[in-house]
Amino acid sequence: MKRIITCCVLAMIAYGAAYSQQRISKKQVEQFQKNLEKTPLLSEEDADFKGSNNATRWAGESAVILCQKTSFNFDKKGISAGKRIGRNIYGLLLAPLTFGSSIYWANASNETKILIEETERRKILLNDKFAIDQYSVLYFRLSTEGDAFAARVVKKNGTIEPVDIAEAISVEDIKQVPGVFRSYTDERFSSSYRPAYFKIAVPGLEEGDAIEYEFKNFNNQQYAFNPDYREFDPVYYLCNRELPVAKQVIEVVTEDDKYFIGYKSLKGAPEFVQSTNKDNKVFRWEDNNREKMTDTRYVNEFMELPSIKFQVVYARNKSKNLVWFKDEAEMKKGMTTEELGEKAKTFWLNPEKLRSTGNYAVGSSDPAYTANEIFKKLKKKGIKDASPDEYVQKAYYMIRAQTMVGNWSDFAFAKVFSRLLELNKIEHEIVVSASNNRSSLNTVAFTQEIAWLIKYKGKYYSNPGEHGNPQELQAWLVGNNAVRFPYNNVQTKAVSEMLPLTDTLDNAVLTLVTAQLDEAKVNMSVDKTVEAKGLVKDDVIDEALALTPYMENDFRNVDGLGMWEGLNASQEEKATETFNKQKKEWKEQKPIMMKELAENEYGYHVEKYDNFRLLQDGRSNKKRNLKYGEAFLLADMTAAAGNDLVVAVPGLMGLQPKIRKEERTRLMPIDVRYPRALNWKIMFTIPAGYEVQGLDKLQKKVENACGSFTSTAFVEGNVLHVYAKKIYAGRRFDIAQWAQILEILDAAYEVSQAKVILKKK
Repeated sequence: MKRIITCCVLAMIAYGAAYSQQRISKKQVEQFQKNLEKTPLLSEEDADFKGSNNATRWAGESAVILCQKTSFNFDKKGISAGKRIGRNIYGLLLAPLTFGSSIYWANASNETKILIEETERRKILLNDKFAIDQYSVLYFRLSTEGDAFAARVVKKNGTIEPVDIAEAISVEDIKQVPGVFRSYTDERFSSSYRPAYFKIAVPGLEEGDAIEYEFKNFNNQQYAFNPDYREFDPVYYLCNRELPVAKQVIEVVTEDDKYFIGYKSLKGAPEFVQSTNKDNKVFRWEDNNREKMTDTRYVNEFMELPSIKFQVVYARNKSKNLVWFKDEAEMKKGMTTEELGEKAKTFWLNPEKLRSTGNYAVGSSDPAYTANEIFKKLKKKGIKDASPDEYVQKAYYMIRAQTMVGNWSDFAFAKVFSRLLELNKIEHEIVVSASNNRSSLNTVAFTQEIAWLIKYKGKYYSNPGEHGNPQELQAWLVGNNAVRFPYNNVQTKAVSEMLPLTDTLDNAVLTLVTAQLDEAKVNMSVDKTVEAKGLVKDDVIDEALALTPYMENDFRNVDGLGMWEGLNASQEEKATETFNKQKKEWKEQKPIMMKELAENEYGYHVEKYDNFRLLQDGRSNKKRNLKYGEAFLLADMTAAAGNDLVVAVPGLMGLQPKIRKEERTRLMPIDVRYPRALNWKIMFTIPAGYEVQGLDKLQKKVENACGSFTSTAFVEGNVLHVYAKKIYAGRRFDIAQWAQILEILDAAYEVSQAKVILKKK
């Protein structure tokens, strides 16, 4: 436990470092130049980018992707390639406690990695000023030694102007990096993995120019030992984009015939074609003249639009013995619930097939051993003899303490948790489903698409990640079809069931705002308290807890050790000093981050951000709601009208979706992710000598089968009260219900844009 807690502290330190914005260093620029000399980008010899890729059919569009190409090169490497810059930060920080062995193990892990070289290149024609604004900032990563980036502007007269990255600045919150600048094969961001990203402004763009950029990322995927068979993480690729695409290409290049590809094309997407180039196998996918998405809001893209998902497999014995399917042809077919249940049951009861093929046990290379070690701790603390419910809860939190560092897979979590229940003779069942953002059960093509859960006493327990509590499901699981079977009985058939959807009582947020004008009656002083629960909490908890020592008291939830227990006096003093220094830095960095988030939420400049208060972290069984407070000053919230004032009091709801004219005709079903209730209570102090007028625009009520929006406003004493509530009653709605959704969205937008008149007495 001591090692777990120490690693968690180091993860938080790394997390905080990501928010220290700074200009790219001379050394980093030199690193990029060195990489570009070694492997030049934006090659003139690439046939896919030669010629104009005619875009005249989209002359009326704001911008057009003339060509985009994504290339993957799979090759098994040793420690000399794909090594992360700064990989050994944990090893270095832990070295005093491990007498240097941590540095060895941090490096040794590279020996069990397969390197993936991913290159993305895009050329975008900018037809108007809106497009120029949208694409005048580029992002790039510097995380491994081989990462490279290059960009240029192709002027409408044909001249080329390179983009100099020397003026780039680091990205404070890497979750804000647009998806088109992130590689498909990279790890997902977590407390323990936060790669460095930079952004660069591109000045001097004009209508008719084209922006062209290319980046190369080296990503490596870890496995516990050198396998004969290895499945890589699937890649999901949408055909339609927010812009028309004249030409798009995917190329998967493998170094030898031990690699092959499995894929499934959906909704009419093209298929891969295999060829050979310089003894390398090349799998090429090409799509031409793809129209832009017509519906971009509330669309479950991978479930509704043409897409292709593929997976590269390494088979040393060339047998191509797919673990999940017999061959590639079977992978392309649909699968019944009964077939899925039998396959999942086979995997569960024969885990050795999984452990030797993919990253199903990520974070715990030997789930049985991990479970036995955790059980010893539970037994030592007397938790084994607690009531079954308490034991289940404590075991769950003990796992969470490890998943925060190890970034466990769903399968690893389910295997360890199930074993912990089995060791204490607690009956339970295994439930499998799939992400409702990626795949339905009958279109599952890869084992990595399966989500594994545990069912105990009718309640579901899913992978906790960094913040999960017992019985909390993620948004991508709620309302899903699933199959269930006993954890220890191969004879019993799997049965179908549906995971609970949850409702507006489970998923809700209350935003309480008190506000008043400053002495100049121009800016608004705001004190806000937010309380969120359920899936709404999940949407905001990462930002709320970032740069706070939220794990300081975690040990109380798991009956574990204190942060520094087990260290000698000297080690504890040094560790405490380091941690206190980091907390001081976080305290300085947190307002900077929250100021930016507040500006994005309200659409006004934050003149001053005073403080952030974490009242309840929402990570314990008894106190599941997230609560935090903040105080700041919003600029230019009033306008003069003679002696009167026009004040944007309803704007304290935050920006509400504005549905443009072109969005009002819809072709796709509506997916709002999950049912929820959003509540606002605003209390505005009326300045002395003024009275309120114009409250009629704030009295609104819209209610239909999809949800509702209600607002009311009244004056009590010298305080104006504005109450509003928006409800999404379900998750998925038919196209025919779009008009009802629009009623709710329009009402919320109109109220948020309304102004209150302060009449001079």
